[in-house]
Amino acid sequence: MLLRLRRPLRLLWGYLGACVMMGFVLACVGAWTMPGTAAPELFALTVALTKLVMIVSILPSLIVIPVFEWRGMHRWYGYAIYGATLSAVASVLISGSVERPQTLNLITIVVCFAFLGAASATVYWWIAGRFAGGALSEPA
Repeated sequence: MLLRLRRPLRLLWGYLGACVMMGFVLACVGAWTMPGTAAPELFALTVALTKLVMIVSILPSLIVIPVFEWRGMHRWYGYAIYGATLSAVASVLISGSVERPQTLNLITIVVCFAFLGAASATVYWWIAGRFAGGALSEPA
């Protein structure tokens, strides 16, 4: 019975790891822009931003991750492209840049979040994505 839970738990840990990584980086950037922020505030900000990242990314991930699993996607770049695209689109929609576009700010937001999304997707790939597919790809 525990062997049947192995893959879903790995997928859950991968998703959680990617969200925590993105939440931590966003919290560090937020703390860097607010001088005088202490470590407990950084922890609380990390938890809050991790929750936000999980809320924003859950629906697209519930569609894309099973497709990657079904297709047996082992390559890093597929996850990186998905993470970069999701992060860039979500950042533009959340920041409100669509209503009041300023080209330089919009490009900066998209590029920065695309890199952050690719890095978070790499965390997911490292934990779960490289083992995608059937029983043949299970680690020994």
